[in-house]
Amino acid sequence: MKRDILIGGAWPYANYYLHVGHLAALLPGDVIAKYYRMCGDNVIYVSGSDCHGTPITERAKKEGTTPQAIATFYHKEFVKTFNNIGFNYDLYTATMTDYHKKYVQNAFLKMINNGYIYEKEIEQDYCDTCNKFVSDREIVGICPNCGGESTGDQCDNCLASLDPSQVLNKHCKTCGSLLTTKINKHLYFKLPEFKEELQKLLDKNKDKWRKNAIGETQKYIDGLVERATTRELDWGVEVPVKGYENKRIYVWIEAVLGYLSTADKVLRERGQNPDEVLSDNNQNLRVY
Repeated sequence: MKRDILIGGAWPYANYYLHVGHLAALLPGDVIAKYYRMCGDNVIYVSGSDCHGTPITERAKKEGTTPQAIATFYHKEFVKTFNNIGFNYDLYTATMTDYHKKYVQNAFLKMINNGYIYEKEIEQDYCDTCNKFVSDREIVGICPNCGGESTGDQCDNCLASLDPSQVLNKHCKTCGSLLTTKINKHLYFKLPEFKEELQKLLDKNKDKWRKNAIGETQKYIDGLVERATTRELDWGVEVPVKGYENKRIYVWIEAVLGYLSTADKVLRERGQNPDEVLSDNNQNLRVY
């Protein structure tokens, strides 16, 4: 019997050229896809360019252009590189395509309807001069650990990961004004509700996984917290909820759905039912 093989190559971020590290990490997926095709199995090998998020908007500001122009340029460069090397994706796409956006919005609404996403009021950094809430990458300040210059999410000096609330003497990266805080509404995902289910999955596979993979997974399970699913940006997938027209779906939840949206598109173009092929009940499915 032919096996159903789903291989998802990591989505490179469309804000600069690929380097040898990217290719070294992506090459095994292409080799695996070629192997299963030679075995005569049903292979779905997908990936794409991750086109949303603040690093792209920040590069666009520096270069005096738009985030879409930046993402489009590097997406085309990625496609050219993969074609030259001989990668054989069934579909290499981008998160800025209409198909992906609609898939993500439908999935987002399902999560809301299932009670996994809820509204929460938080204090968020605000620039009175620019008259807007600012994201972590739009903040410049002082690292509380080493005293070096930092953004709202990372110290440029000691490379410590930070939360905007930890950063000292915060200023707006755009205009240099001292930041204040205001109450803002965001939608949050109830990650801790999946802790028990994830723990069962880990325990079930402890004899199959490497020790470092088990340790890393356990660390993340133990540290699960509710996370924002929306961001104060104008570049990304629009939030399909009234009152959130000026926000976008956070890339941590949007981009990972690209594996499913792309596989869904490939299967539909082949005349197959994605709900059946990608189902947990499909004992013939292997995922890489």
